[in-house]
Amino acid sequence: MTRLFFRFYLGVVAILVIAWIVQSYIAGLPSIQNVNVVENALAGGVRLARSQVEDLWYEDPAISSRNYLRVASNFDYTMSMQSFDEATWLEESSRQRLMNGDVVLLGDYLGVALFPEQKHVPEQKHEKSITDELGSVRVAGSQSPTESTSQRDTTRQTDSKGQTLQRAESKYFLLFGPLPQFVTPSQAQVTLGYGIIFLLAAFGIAILLRPVAKQFRAVERAATLIADGELNARIPAKSLSHNIPLVIAFNAMADRTESLVRSQRELLQAVSHELRTPLARIRFATDLIGTATNDDERRERLNSIDEATEKLDSLVGELLTYTRIESNESAMKLERVDVWNLIEIAVEFHAPLYPNIEYILPAAPKRLITEAHPDSLARAIENLVSNAGQHAKSRVMLSAQTIEQLVVIKIEDDGHGIPQDKWETVFEPFTRLNSGNNRGVGLGLALVRRITKQHQGQVLVSKSTLGGACLMIQLPHHSGSTKD
Repeated sequence: MTRLFFRFYLGVVAILVIAWIVQSYIAGLPSIQNVNVVENALAGGVRLARSQVEDLWYEDPAISSRNYLRVASNFDYTMSMQSFDEATWLEESSRQRLMNGDVVLLGDYLGVALFPEQKHVPEQKHEKSITDELGSVRVAGSQSPTESTSQRDTTRQTDSKGQTLQRAESKYFLLFGPLPQFVTPSQAQVTLGYGIIFLLAAFGIAILLRPVAKQFRAVERAATLIADGELNARIPAKSLSHNIPLVIAFNAMADRTESLVRSQRELLQAVSHELRTPLARIRFATDLIGTATNDDERRERLNSIDEATEKLDSLVGELLTYTRIESNESAMKLERVDVWNLIEIAVEFHAPLYPNIEYILPAAPKRLITEAHPDSLARAIENLVSNAGQHAKSRVMLSAQTIEQLVVIKIEDDGHGIPQDKWETVFEPFTRLNSGNNRGVGLGLALVRRITKQHQGQVLVSKSTLGGACLMIQLPHHSGSTKD
């Protein structure tokens, strides 16, 4: 279970990391557009400062220096002059944009090239007068500029009279910065934040998996106990509202398994007992044959062996039928059958066996057609007719009809009936009432219940109007069947 927790936790962490990478990538997509926004937002003041510095270029050095400082004081960040020759840190794309007259964002700085107009310059002045006064200032540690796809064509400008002036190649540029930065978390804060997120994820996963883990352990313990032979082991259901379907299904499976195993054990014990009785009779009769004094005694012993053999053969046949019906439940093929025809065949077969019993049927019953397995349904009806003949005093009444989409078959007798506390257990294998007068093996009614379950129906016991027992088969009356 611990391994499952760690796997689940690592999976969640992997998902969080992937989500963070994707989010960082998406957040970085508009960075180029953001650079353009910053450049455009600050370009006005930077160009104004450039124009003022270019006007000061050939003034008296002392005056131009004071005016330069006055221009620089208009900004909340440093304004310095750089030489292109000494700015080896400039990338070629940024250098080219500066030469074109663009305002370029260089990391935390803004840069703009100077183009002093030499056309109106007196011959006795030098272009280095202000630079000799101020000196060239290097900005140490400035970051590499961010590339931009936008280029501006500013290689030409006009004088105050509208005349186009050819711009000479610039040797210097102004550098403004470092610019004010937005407050962002430090790397340590980011790491701490992700650490807290991962810890909270682990804590949340542990809380969510705890009930599942407990029930998995309970399933494991119960399965181990069942494997060791304790078929009554179950997963305790202290709180059904928190039970996962696995626990409910496991307990249902365990109940079914215990029921089947118990039934098989009881069936095996009953079979052993039932087989022992005729075998003991056969053995006893065989021993007595040798002591018989005449042919009549010997014939009586042989008849006893024959009866025991017939009983044994009947028992084995019933067992084979019961097992076959149980194993072929899913392979049963339904056909159209006439229920009254099956009832009449069963009565014709069993009536001679019980000559003192009157079988009462309707004078002219209407045909009742439904879908069923012919052999199985015939066997169920025959077992009920035989059972009624064994227990009836003088009369057995049979009926069949459809009631609310059900085919209802009733077989009633005027015997002693079945006690109400036996109405459920009478259908268990090898259950017999009044065993002294019962010639069956105790599987007849068990077969009837098995067959009716195969047909998605049921068999019920109640008190008969004749005073004895009433056994009733209820089967679904399929829509494909008809009643003639």
